[in-house]
Amino acid sequence: MVKLRRVTRQLLVAEFLRAQAAWRLARAGGDPVRAARCAAALLDAAAYVAALTDDDRGLAMLARGGCFRGQVFDPGPKGISITRWWQYRDAPQAGPADLIAALAAALGVGLLLRIAVLQARANQARTRP
Repeated sequence: MVKLRRVTRQLLVAEFLRAQAAWRLARAGGDPVRAARCAAALLDAAAYVAALTDDDRGLAMLARGGCFRGQVFDPGPKGISITRWWQYRDAPQAGPADLIAALAAALGVGLLLRIAVLQARANQARTRP
């Protein structure tokens, strides 16, 4: 007997991010280093999202923005663009939580989430030796 995993928001977002990482690698073109950096960041974000709890604030913001349609996660054209170019620049931009916040902000629902991410980052900086 095969036991099926329950499809969660976390799995839908992680699946989307893995697909976008594959898209980026398939289009490495003349800059494979940047493409690899982007893909690695998206795979890291997929692992991060897969480990979130059901009551995560970022997932709630994405749901409020209408990103979950049945068994599909769709952040819209702007969200897809943000994802496909995530960490593509030479200087690292941000971490997985920032990607979720950027997707929520693109939907117009992420201001509070962005503030929470910035506060968490400031708290981490204060506690570092």
